[in-house]
Amino acid sequence: MAWWTTQFIFQGEILISEGLEPPALRNLEWIVADSEDSGGKLSNGGERYTQVIVSGYALYGRLRGYYALGVAHWHLAQEGGRAFWNEASHRHSEPVASLTPSQRAIIRECLIRFDAEAWETSNASFRRQLEG
Repeated sequence: MAWWTTQFIFQGEILISEGLEPPALRNLEWIVADSEDSGGKLSNGGERYTQVIVSGYALYGRLRGYYALGVAHWHLAQEGGRAFWNEASHRHSEPVASLTPSQRAIIRECLIRFDAEAWETSNASFRRQLEG
């Protein structure tokens, strides 16, 4: 059995990347702050982003099912080049409930479109996390 992953990146409610991480994110200075406010640095505005990593499993080179979601939220500083996130986001362990209904629907539709059979064979608790 092999491990399979993909990711989704949202800017607000809009899906801006599916699959590979955009090169612009690799060039950011990532700062783990005690809170999302990061000492007032984000209160001036900063764009909020959400990253969702979906884990699945494959057998004999074919995706068989999805089993876990890792969620992170961060703010991109207005001056650019720096992203702020808290410890839970740094670990991609924010609650799935922190995703908006729209974000969950987009992820669900993409996973079904990518491999409907893998969606159907995923456990019910995984599928429930992405419902409504």
